[in-house]
Parts: sequence; C-alpha cells; structure tokens
Amino acid sequence: MNLTIDQGNSSAKVSVFDGNDIVAVARFDLLSISALARIIKVYDVGAAAYSSVVRKPDARIMELLRKRVKRFICLDENTPLPVTIEYDTPHTLGHDRIAAAVGATTCAPGHDVLIVDAGTAVTLDIVTADCRFLGGNISPGLHMRFEALNNYTSRLPLVDCSGEVPLIGHDTVTAIRAGVVGGLVSEIESYIDKIATRMGDGLAVIFTGGDCKFLASQVSRKVMVVDNLLSIGLNRILSYNENI
Repeated sequence: MNLTIDQGNSSAKVSVFDGNDIVAVARFDLLSISALARIIKVYDVGAAAYSSVVRKPDARIMELLRKRVKRFICLDENTPLPVTIEYDTPHTLGHDRIAAAVGATTCAPGHDVLIVDAGTAVTLDIVTADCRFLGGNISPGLHMRFEALNNYTSRLPLVDCSGEVPLIGHDTVTAIRAGVVGGLVSEIESYIDKIATRMGDGLAVIFTGGDCKFLASQVSRKVMVVDNLLSIGLNRILSYNENI
C-alpha cells in the first residue's frame, strides 16, 4: 500500500492507495504520530509521500515515515516529477501546487488543465497536455475574505457561506455573502474564460480543495470536482520515482 500526506494550512489529509485506487482517507486538524503509526500498521504501508505547505515539515512525521516504510518522499523542488516545472522561482512554488499539477495530468490526461484549488487561499494553475506546469495565480480564499471584512472593519459581522447568496444583498449579512461569494465566482469564471480563449476548447477545469464543491456549484461552466487531487498527484509521484 502507498500512503500520502497532504498537510495544508488548516488540516492534514492522509490517504491510502492500493495501486491507483484510494482505499482510505482521513482528515486531521492536527495529525498525531500515534494516529499515523496506526494507519501505517493497519494498511501495511510500504511507501509514503509527504507534502506540506507549512514553513517546515513536521520532523517527527518525517522520522516516523523514514523508519516505518521502505520508500519515503518528502516533496520539494528537487523531487523528480512526471511534469516539467516552468516557474521562475521553483523554490517558492507551493508543494500543494506541484502535487495538484501532477494529479491533474493523471485525472485529465491529454488535456490542458486549469486547476482551481479552493482552500485557505485559492490557486488557479495551468498544466498543459504535454505535462508542463506554466504557473498561475494566488488569491484569498472564501473564509479569508469573510474574515478580512470582519477584522478590518468596526461593524461588519463575520459571515460564512451558509445561507442565501442573492444577486443583490438585501441586508448586511446577505450583502457580505453576495459580495464575497459572487466576487470570487466572477473572478474564477473570468479567469476560466481567458485561459480557455488562450488554450482552446479542449481545456479541462478541475476544482479541488476544501471549498471545491461549494464553488463548483456556483460557477456556470461544466467542471470536474476531484476532492483528492493532491493525494492522487502524490501517489503518482511515488509511482514515478519507483521507476527511475
């Protein structure tokens, strides 16, 4: 079995693969060594890939994986990849964006892909049909936008996505929700249209991340929702490195 760890800003997702098939997924606000050791034992894990967007990967997790599995990859800019990174500063490129790009080539082979990763931040990245990562944009995520309005004003309340999202807000709560959600959706749709014009009709659009299902339901274009895109990418990186 292969194990992947996707450590994001808000939580960690642990996935177990049998070949290319996901057999178990668990999400942790804080991934403990005991929980990880239990998963490794239960599923007889032989290889693991770890990706972290936090400044320093957890040394305890890395030590456990090095001791308990036969093959271990901590994803960074030096990891051999099945995609070519065409980014001016690969050392600053988020490991989550790398894993998502590899996942996109696995889920939509032969297509140019726009990846919309809707987490704490929203990243909009392009990977081509011939597996070149071109780069992309980074923007505040939904919850960051809601929190900014609350934190940087004296009277605006903290609102979330739950509830009515009208075209025109009819009170302060719906005005904030309509502005935040409508603004981000319009931003994403505009970018999709511009990239589709540049890349052509074969462009595939994949939504992933914690808010992917909600945002995908708000856009007018047909898109793919792949909640485990980063995990799929990490598993593909493991397989790629096994064969080189």
